Amino acid sequence: MDNIKYITSDEKNNARSIYCMKYVLAIQIFLLLVCRISAQTTFTGNVQNKSGEPVMANVTIQSKGSSIISGFSKSDAKGNYTIIYKGKADSITLTVTGMLIGKHSKTVANRTQRVDFVISEQAMQLKEVRVNAFKIKQTKDTLDYLVGAYTDQSDRVIGDALKKMPGIDVAENGKISYNGREISKFYVENMDLLQGKYGLATNNIPVKAVSIVQVLENHQPVKALRGKLPTNDVAINLRLKDSAKGTLSLMGLAGGGYQPILWNAELTALYFSKKKQNMTIYKGNNSGDNVASEFRTHYDYERVYMPSGSPLHIQMPGTPPIPQKRYMDNRSNAVTTNHLVKPNEDTELTTSILYYDDRIKKEGYSLYEQYLPSNDKLVIEERINSVSHIHNAEVVSRLNVNAKEHYFSNAFNLKANWDNDTGTGRTRSNTDLKDDLITQHLNHPFLSVDNTMNLVKTRRKHTYTIYFSTGYCQKPHTLTVSPVNYWGDTSIKSLSQKLDARDFSSILRLSYGYSIKDFRLNYSLWGRADIRHLDTELTEVKMEGISNNPADSLRNDLWYNTFQAGLFQGYTYDKGNFRVSFNMPLVYYRLTDNDKVPDITSHYDRLLINPSVALKYEYGDFALYTSGKISKSLGDMNSSYTGFIMQGYRSLLRNTADKLFESRSVDASISVSYRNAFKALFANLTANYKHLWKNLLYGYDYLGIMSVKTTIEHPVTSENYGINLSLNKGLNFWSATWKASGNCNWVDGQQLIQNEILDFRSRNYGAGSSLNVSPFSFLSLNYSFFWNWSRSYVAGLSSEFPSIKRTSQTIGINIFPTKAITMNLNIEHQYNNSANERYTTFADAGIKWKNKRIDIELGVNNLFNAKQYISASYSDVSTYCYKYDLRPLSALLKFRFKLK
Repeated sequence: MDNIKYITSDEKNNARSIYCMKYVLAIQIFLLLVCRISAQTTFTGNVQNKSGEPVMANVTIQSKGSSIISGFSKSDAKGNYTIIYKGKADSITLTVTGMLIGKHSKTVANRTQRVDFVISEQAMQLKEVRVNAFKIKQTKDTLDYLVGAYTDQSDRVIGDALKKMPGIDVAENGKISYNGREISKFYVENMDLLQGKYGLATNNIPVKAVSIVQVLENHQPVKALRGKLPTNDVAINLRLKDSAKGTLSLMGLAGGGYQPILWNAELTALYFSKKKQNMTIYKGNNSGDNVASEFRTHYDYERVYMPSGSPLHIQMPGTPPIPQKRYMDNRSNAVTTNHLVKPNEDTELTTSILYYDDRIKKEGYSLYEQYLPSNDKLVIEERINSVSHIHNAEVVSRLNVNAKEHYFSNAFNLKANWDNDTGTGRTRSNTDLKDDLITQHLNHPFLSVDNTMNLVKTRRKHTYTIYFSTGYCQKPHTLTVSPVNYWGDTSIKSLSQKLDARDFSSILRLSYGYSIKDFRLNYSLWGRADIRHLDTELTEVKMEGISNNPADSLRNDLWYNTFQAGLFQGYTYDKGNFRVSFNMPLVYYRLTDNDKVPDITSHYDRLLINPSVALKYEYGDFALYTSGKISKSLGDMNSSYTGFIMQGYRSLLRNTADKLFESRSVDASISVSYRNAFKALFANLTANYKHLWKNLLYGYDYLGIMSVKTTIEHPVTSENYGINLSLNKGLNFWSATWKASGNCNWVDGQQLIQNEILDFRSRNYGAGSSLNVSPFSFLSLNYSFFWNWSRSYVAGLSSEFPSIKRTSQTIGINIFPTKAITMNLNIEHQYNNSANERYTTFADAGIKWKNKRIDIELGVNNLFNAKQYISASYSDVSTYCYKYDLRPLSALLKFRFKLK
C-alpha cells in the first residue's frame, strides 16, 4: 500500500496538455511535408544532336537569375533525363552541359513538364581554357576511339569513320591496319561474326549505331593462352550504342539511272544482342560498284591451303590504278547470311552462307615492250574485249569454345565456283604486222572442302594442343584459242589446253608448352602429307576439223607427293616491356615425283632447319620490333612438270632442268612505332631486307609473240631492300585528321632472256598525304595526294629505260545547308609521264536529302565524260602501257529507306 502513487487533478491536466501539444506538432509536421511535396516539380526530356543521335550530358536546374544549382542529373545512353526542382520560384532554368556539346540553357515555368534539347556539338569554353571531350582514350593495351568525334553529316557507315581515325588505315581492298600492322581479328561487341569478311561490317553497319571503336593491342584471342603465349597481334572491336542492341534493323535501297540504263538494289538486315548476331545482305547493281570486295576474307584461321586460282588465263585488259566504278562494266548479284549463336559465355556457333554472281566486261588497249639482249625490243599491241562470268558459292561453319582453361575450335569450309572467261582481240607485233583476230575461252570451275580442328588444354603451367586439318580440291580447266596463225603452222585451226588438278592435304600437330616464371617453352611434333596430281593435254585442231593425239611433249601425267615430319622448338622470355623469342623448327622432307608420261620417278630427301628470332621492347609510347629468320624451301609442282602447258595464248610453260628447285633466304626487319592517344599521334617506321639464293634460273625465249619458259642450272642471288613510313595526327581544331606515308624499295636480281643472263635493277619510291577537316559546321573537306617514281633497267644500260612518274590528287567537298541536305563534289586528277595523254581529270557530284525514314540521293559520275584512262608501269625489264575504256557520264537516283 505504501508504494501506490496517487495522481492529482493538476497532474492529469498537465498530461492532457502535453498530449495535445504533441498532436498539434505532428499535424504541423505533416502539413509542412505536404507543402514541401506540393512544391516539388519534376522535369523530363531528351537530349540529342542535330543528326538525331542521343547525347549523354549533365543536366542542372536553378531558379531563374540565381547562381545556386538546385538539382543535378545526367542523361542516359538514349539521351533521356529526369530532374526534380524543390523550390517556389515562378521560373527555372534548365542547363545541359558536356565536354563535347558546350553549354545550352532553357528557361521555363515552374511546373511539371517535358523539356527537350536539340544541340550542336561543340567544344565547351571555360573562361580562357577550351576543354574537349576525349577523342581517343587509352587504357593499358586498349584504345577507344569516340566515333562521334570523327563523323559528319556525310558519313553513312562505320567504314567512313574508320578512314578518318588517326592510326587506322583502310586500304583500297578494305584491309584494315593499325600503326603499320594489319589487324588479326575484327569483332562486333566482342564476337567474331564475320570470320575475316569484315568488309561486310565496315560497309553496312550504320555509323550512328556505333559508339566506340576499340583497338586491342597485343591481342591473344584464346583465353587459355592469355598470360602464357604473348602476341603482337592487333584486333578491332565495335562497341554499339544501346539503341542498336537487341533490335532488328531492316534497311533497303532502290535506284535507277541512265547511260546506260542503270540499276542498284540493296536489302540489309542487322541484329546484335548478347546471345545472337545476324547480318543478312543482298546487293545488286550494274553501276560499277564492286560488291565482291565486301566478301573478301582479310584474315583466315590456320588450315590447309586450297588454292582456287587457275594456272591458265585469257589475255584481258589489266586493272588500272583508279576506282573500279570508273571502268568496271558489271552486272552483280550477291546474297549472304552470317549468323552467330552464343548459348553461354564461352561458346559461339557461327554459320556463313554466300552466293555471288557477276558478269564483268572490259575493253582496252595495251602496248607491251620486252627488252631483248640484242638491244632490240619485242613490241606487242593488243586491242582486247573480255567478258568474265563469275559464280561463287561458299558455306562456312565454325564452333568455338573459348574458356579460361580450355579452347576448342572446329571450322568446316565448302567452296565451289564455276567461272568462265571469254576474250577477243586484235594482236600485232613488230615481228608480224598482221592484225590477227584471236578468240579465247576459259572454263575454270573449282571445288574444295576442308575441316580444321584445334584443341587447347591448360593446367597451371602446362599447355597441351592437338591440331588437325585436312582438305581436298579439284580444278578441271580448259582453255581454247583460235586461230593460231602465229603458232608457225598454218594448218592448225585452234588449240585446246586441258588441265585437271587434284590436291589432298592433311596436317597433324601435337604441342606441349611449359611456363617457368618469365620463360615459356614450346615443343611440337607434327606431320604433313600433300598428294597432288596434274593431268594436262594440249591438243591441236586442224583446219579439216581433225584433232590429232598430242605428242608426249604436250602432255603431263604427274603425281607430286610430299611428306614432312618435324620437331618445333620455341623459347620465349617475356618480362614486362621486353620480350624475345627464338624458334628452331627441324623438318624432314621427302618428295616423290612420278612423271608418268616419260615414266620417270624421282625421290628427294632433305633435312630443313629454319631458325628465327624476334624481339620487342617498349619504352613509354615507343615500341621496337625486330625479327630475323633463315629459311630453306623446295620447289612445288609448278617447277616439276616437263610437258608444255599453254598458260595463255602468248605463253608456253615447261621445266627443262632435271633437278629439284631449291632456295634459301635470309629475312630481317626492324620497326619503330610511336603512339600517343592523348595527342592523337601515331607513327611507324619499318625497314626490311631479304637475300634470296636459288639453284635454278628461270627465263623466257621469245618466238614472235610467243614466250617459252626455259630453265638452266645456274645459281642466282637477289637482294631486296624496303623502307616504309606512316604518320597520323589528329588535330584539335576543325576536327582534322592528317595522314602521311612514304616508301622506297630496291631490288637487284638476274633475268634469263633469250638464254642470256641479265643483271636487272628496280627502284621504286612513293609518298602520299591526306587531310580531313571540318572548318565550319556546314562544311567538311578532304584532300589526298600520292606520288610515285619507278624505274627498272639492265645494269649498264640504264639510259635505255626511262623512269615512270605518277601522281594523283583527290579533293572532296561536302556542304550541309541544313541537317537534312548534303551536297558533295569530288575531283580527281591523274598524271603519268609515260602516257601519250599525261593528264586525266574525273569529277563526281551528288545531293542527298534525308529524314528519319528515307534518304534520297542523286549522284552524277564522270562529269567531264572522260572516255579513256592511260597508264604505264614496269615489270622487271618489261614496260606495259594500257588504255582503259571508261564508263560514260551517268546519273543515278537512289532511294535508301529504313523498313524497321
